[in-house]
Amino acid sequence: MFICDISVFNKHGKQLLDTYLEPLQVDWREMVVLLVVEKVPGIAQGRLTPFLQTDKANVTKLLQTMEHQGLLQREEDPEDHRSRTCHLTTKSLALLPKIHDTMKKWEDHCFRGLTVEELALFATLRRKVGYNLTGHFDL
Repeated sequence: MFICDISVFNKHGKQLLDTYLEPLQVDWREMVVLLVVEKVPGIAQGRLTPFLQTDKANVTKLLQTMEHQGLLQREEDPEDHRSRTCHLTTKSLALLPKIHDTMKKWEDHCFRGLTVEELALFATLRRKVGYNLTGHFDL
């Protein structure tokens, strides 16, 4: 069943990713935050929730931990004083190239044995299934 496949990919994929990330002293959740903030500097912390598969309270706790570790800086949003924005630090900026290398190794591990054609087909199918589930074409 498709839902079981997704569950297995999700669980084992994150476990393997955490193993790859261990030398960098970050886990998959922290990596996701850093990659999203890299793409969207100053993102409101509430917008990170969908990427982390958890609730706002757990995201806040994660961001506080990352801030304490020097990986993230949060600031009051000047347009909405109830909201906080997220920014990379010098420490996280230095870590990002290693994270990108680690992601490449992890993806190579996940997709080993697939041909270029199979990878292209997978990308097409991923976009179509993603659209069917979310209404967004490119996830």
